[in-house]
Amino acid sequence: MFNEDNLISAQEMIMTAFTNIERAEVEKNNKLLKTWRFTLESIRSNAKNGENLGINLYSHSRVIDLKNGILLIEADHPAWIQTFRIYQKYILNGLKRGVPDVKISSLAFRLRGSNVELHSQMKEEKIRSNIEERIQKEEKVIQEFDEKNKNLENSQSQDGENSKNSTQNKEIPQNLRQILDRLKADILTDSK
Repeated sequence: MFNEDNLISAQEMIMTAFTNIERAEVEKNNKLLKTWRFTLESIRSNAKNGENLGINLYSHSRVIDLKNGILLIEADHPAWIQTFRIYQKYILNGLKRGVPDVKISSLAFRLRGSNVELHSQMKEEKIRSNIEERIQKEEKVIQEFDEKNKNLENSQSQDGENSKNSTQNKEIPQNLRQILDRLKADILTDSK
């Protein structure tokens, strides 16, 4: 049965949906899109008919995302992507002048209909699972080494030798040395 107490006005739904969006962020994005359009439309063709190439670029593309200073642009044909690459430096300069508070260092392109993203959740999960597998394997090798070392210490202590001196003089096994070297290299490289 229809109950009027459960009704929400359209205004209330919209206000609820947009309460988390900051006004300043929306204004910055609007300014970016206006600057995007202005910059593209300022590109003129060298053709004799004087066609405005920038208007065509704008109508055959759209801004998709901005992450880590990379602006992702979607175009509906590979030829438009190639044209963007020709004018990429000009477009970047126009955006930097028009919206200096937004950091844009490069443009990335995708063809309409493809699912290319600047940061894929699936890729992140795959990397995380690979790292977890490597950690488990390395922990297993370390645990095996510790068990062998304890067994060696126990047998040496039974023989009356000082186990502390014997473990300090012992060479690290080659497979453990390789794992530690890889771990050291991973830590020292910037993987961001």
